[in-house]
Amino acid sequence: MPSLLGMTNSAFDPASRVRLIQFIPGLEKAGWKVDHRPNVPDRQWKSSLPGRWSRAAHYRIGRLQMKWNRWRDVSQAGRFDAVFVNRDLAGGGLLFEKRLLSRNPRVVFDFDDAIFIGPNEAAVAWMCSHAAWVTPGNEYLAAFARRFTSNVTVIPTVIDTDRYTVAPPWPAGAPVRVGWSGSDQSIAPALFPSLPMLEALQERLGFEFVIVTNSRPTLPVSRLRFTFVPWKAEEEGELGRHMDVGLMPLVDDAFQRGKCGLKLLQYMAAGLPTVASPVGVNAEITIAGETGFLARSEGEWASALETLVRSADVRERIGQAGRRRCEERYSTRRWLPELVAILERAASSRRLASNRAA
Repeated sequence: MPSLLGMTNSAFDPASRVRLIQFIPGLEKAGWKVDHRPNVPDRQWKSSLPGRWSRAAHYRIGRLQMKWNRWRDVSQAGRFDAVFVNRDLAGGGLLFEKRLLSRNPRVVFDFDDAIFIGPNEAAVAWMCSHAAWVTPGNEYLAAFARRFTSNVTVIPTVIDTDRYTVAPPWPAGAPVRVGWSGSDQSIAPALFPSLPMLEALQERLGFEFVIVTNSRPTLPVSRLRFTFVPWKAEEEGELGRHMDVGLMPLVDDAFQRGKCGLKLLQYMAAGLPTVASPVGVNAEITIAGETGFLARSEGEWASALETLVRSADVRERIGQAGRRRCEERYSTRRWLPELVAILERAASSRRLASNRAA
């Protein structure tokens, strides 16, 4: 039985969950023995001790513990037939990555954001050039990886659609619930720029606005009325209980073009019609007018939302089509065989010196 060491930033962040953790049951059924090792403490861990100095000292101890645990993981990597690395290992340069590759070159390097923008570019480039295989989440990210290696296969972010239930239609006459779901780290760059537009559309169309995220957000000055729903991992598959329409606005910049459409797919898996900015893979995932709407200008957003808010039949038709597309093209069931094939390829690989960067 081949063995896989899977290293992720945490056991709960979106990238860790959708890029590896949700595949583990399928990998085990396919004959792999998987040892998943997230960072412990996780990269987002913060001390809860009272007092500034005690909290700062506790945090430093926690970070040292995380790095010690990750060093142990890296040192044991040679025992495994293949290693899966999501994004990076412990942050702060390439110390851990170089140790890992010296212990086991059969590494699949995976990333689903434009993590190469900014100070991490050299580190991401080094991993792309030295890993046995690279699995970016979309073609935009793959274009960067292919500058350093030909061993690149796009594995899109996908959904375990079996975990998502389609909620019954919201009672006739009740205000339509338009919603946004995402992490507290993405809400400011992704949603906040659209707040003035959504505020004006809410006044005009009368919909309720719902925000599903980790902690109650503090919005910039805005009259947008919203309901906060705390995100819970065990309730993620019931997104349709909280909203009738799902939104994914993005700013068309270098970083957000690298987004892999997770929230858009979650809406679709829940049978919700969607409205999204045509940025990055959103335009690839969405069949405009059939599985959702793509909107760039404020007028296009207004037209799409008015259509969905006014017609329950349109919401149901588009939601059903989106669910089918998610099942057929963007499900773990569809992509598990591809991931298994890449791991097998990595496990049997012998990297050529000519394919390594200095």
